[in-house]
Amino acid sequence: MSILPPRRASAAGLLKSEWPSLVLGMFLLSPLLARLMAQCQCAKFDLLVLYTFAISFLWLLAIRFVSANQFKVHLLLLPFYLLASIDLFVVLNFGSRLTAAYLFIALTNYKEATDFFATYWRSIAGTLALFAVCYGAGLAGLYGRRLYRNKAILGLALGGLLLGYGAYFYKTVKVNSLSKGAVLDLVAKDQSTPVGYLSQIGLTATLYVESKGYIKQRLASQVKITRISDQADIETLVFVIGESSRPHNWSLYGYPNKTTPHLDQQPGLFKFNRMCTTAPYTSVAVPSLLSLESIRDWDLIASNKSLVGIFRAAGYDTYWLSSQEVDSFGGIIPQIAAEAQYRQYLERSYDGALMPVLQSVLGKADGHRQAIFIHIKGSHFEYARRFPSDFARFKPASGSQKDRITADYDNSVLYTDWLLFSIMQQLTASQKKTLLVYASDHGENLLDDSRVLLGHGIGNEYDLSTSAFIWSSGNFSSEQAGKLQKLKAREDQQVSIASLPHTLLNMAGISMPGYDSTQDLLSDDYKASECPHLLGTGYVPSFNFKHIADE
Repeated sequence: MSILPPRRASAAGLLKSEWPSLVLGMFLLSPLLARLMAQCQCAKFDLLVLYTFAISFLWLLAIRFVSANQFKVHLLLLPFYLLASIDLFVVLNFGSRLTAAYLFIALTNYKEATDFFATYWRSIAGTLALFAVCYGAGLAGLYGRRLYRNKAILGLALGGLLLGYGAYFYKTVKVNSLSKGAVLDLVAKDQSTPVGYLSQIGLTATLYVESKGYIKQRLASQVKITRISDQADIETLVFVIGESSRPHNWSLYGYPNKTTPHLDQQPGLFKFNRMCTTAPYTSVAVPSLLSLESIRDWDLIASNKSLVGIFRAAGYDTYWLSSQEVDSFGGIIPQIAAEAQYRQYLERSYDGALMPVLQSVLGKADGHRQAIFIHIKGSHFEYARRFPSDFARFKPASGSQKDRITADYDNSVLYTDWLLFSIMQQLTASQKKTLLVYASDHGENLLDDSRVLLGHGIGNEYDLSTSAFIWSSGNFSSEQAGKLQKLKAREDQQVSIASLPHTLLNMAGISMPGYDSTQDLLSDDYKASECPHLLGTGYVPSFNFKHIADE
């Protein structure tokens, strides 16, 4: 059967000849389209989404014109269709694409497959049925046909792919320099269909191989809880892990711009004016923030269960909710997330997209205690992409780069203030005894002085200082309420984020090896921290921080 070239064919004739390819192409694109149309808060006009669609279109165009025997081509692409089916399932059920996040968790938590299938079998069956219909109809339509092939279009598609990937690689090299990190960043951001699945599998394999030793040790490590106090009456713990949020730009800490208007007025909030991180990098600070081990021994942090696993062992239903992507810079954070019973990623979204998910989780308590860990984007660079337009209330005082950056950063803090206040409202409405802990992983440099430094990873008073507080709701026992009042004495003391896990064990009444009363903010044995931390140059035993009011 001969098909006329597109320029001579009528629209009806073209549709008649190309409908199988269109059906198959639309199925491959369905995860992207479903994610775009899902009820989520996507961060402004997302250039990465546009890039992903463009790369996907070019791949589909190349596939269409690579051979006249499209039946054979799409038969060989069966594994990619199965991956697209899984991708669509993940989007429809978790509001997220099939990225390294889910592949990594699946790779390290395959033993939970039985429970997973029992929970989602209806959705799995529905997605597979849709795959069978689309793929079967497409292959049937292509069987026995030889379609028009155009080498010029194939060449243009391949050239476009080379240009697209090259442009992104150039962009990431400018940020990361020409290094392995630049390559992994390119791979991490490739969520195109169908070839992007290879990128995500490759990234997952890289992360797995690099941390295989730690994974093996973490899986083998045991949480040895010796006692859980009957007096511990925390029903819901919410631990919000912030990002790049320094106290210098929070009005809660004396900043003149009202960037935290809700938190400024919130009763029962215990803030820490001299909180320091254990590293000015997310990949180190977050694991340390959730570990009982000292930052002096990174191997112990990386190879032992985190606070997530501890609360799970203590009988809490554990959740990991994240608006962060899993990429090569996440380190062992995906392994920490995998310790939770339930995980959900809403990457490429505003942090506010997590609120409906949290509300749903709180509604599932059913008498069970819950420990909910929320990893947000916070004030991660680029700051202007961290808040909806409604929160763009602070304007640059001038056209200088510093003023523009500061205004965007202040607006990101304003949005975080709204998010945290909204979480407080949900927790109050639950009428349960709840504890909210917020701590940013590290701070940020904002062209503050003559050094003209921007970002983090430097190790100074701006990126080692971090914002943190504890807040409670509900009718706690007098003993528990008395414990919390001790936090007032810590407000102006030098405190490390490493103290928070020990403090939470005290509040939850959990006794176990590794607990250190000298790091427990509720203990009379507490000793002010010297703020030890890790830098690229190695372990640094101390750092002196000025009071925020003195800045």
